[in-house]
Amino acid sequence: MVFLEIFRFIAAALLIAGGVFILAVATLGLFRLHYVLNRVHAAAKCDTMGTMLILLGVCVLTGYSFATLKIIALIVFLWLTNPVAFFMIGRAEAQTNPRLHSEVDILIVPPKSERSGEEE
Repeated sequence: MVFLEIFRFIAAALLIAGGVFILAVATLGLFRLHYVLNRVHAAAKCDTMGTMLILLGVCVLTGYSFATLKIIALIVFLWLTNPVAFFMIGRAEAQTNPRLHSEVDILIVPPKSERSGEEE
């Protein structure tokens, strides 16, 4: 039993350390990248993965309990909502920044009502 507890602690420590490392890399990316869309991309990927690893480490530490089910539900919720939230932030930046085309190469598709030559 002691071996199993030590193994569980080491696995949880590795998961949590990996999550903290990924979040630290995301923080570095936020400071190092020049454009908002690049920052949003780096933050979205690392935020989702780092938080998931930390929560999985907590799941391993808590063992089989009702709290583990709650943490798994939280992981699923974050997995579904974080990318959508960062997508909306990037989309808002693309639609409201008038200097975006001079800063980055991006293709913005106009709304269907503004397109010319298309049939409905």
